[in-house]
Amino acid sequence: MSNSNRIRVSPEQFSKAVGQLIERFGDEAYEIAEKASKSAARQTTSKLKGSAPTGGQYARGWSHKAQKNGVTKYSETVYNRTDYQLTHLLEKPHATGGGGHYPKNVDYTGTIARIEEKNTNRFMEEVLRKI
Repeated sequence: MSNSNRIRVSPEQFSKAVGQLIERFGDEAYEIAEKASKSAARQTTSKLKGSAPTGGQYARGWSHKAQKNGVTKYSETVYNRTDYQLTHLLEKPHATGGGGHYPKNVDYTGTIARIEEKNTNRFMEEVLRKI
């Protein structure tokens, strides 16, 4: 897809547009959005597991779950079920009380946000392409 054919929308605009498409095209559009959401969540989880700087339990803790509210509200949530507190510390490093810095020797700043943004864009492109 060339850049001239690319459509850029904010997540809020995208959500509204998908809602309008679902109303207009019904179940088919809903199924396309749901499948794209599941795929994006799987890809995001996989990337986060592979990029985790600490490995072990933290890396294995990445997961995703579906949430359904009503008939047309569906979403996937990606989260760390074992060490959710560590995601904040790795994404936004902190000074420690003893004058040190956490995390030590690891620059993970923005990694989660970059992976999330990349897969959110992939999700939106997939939905727009198929609808």
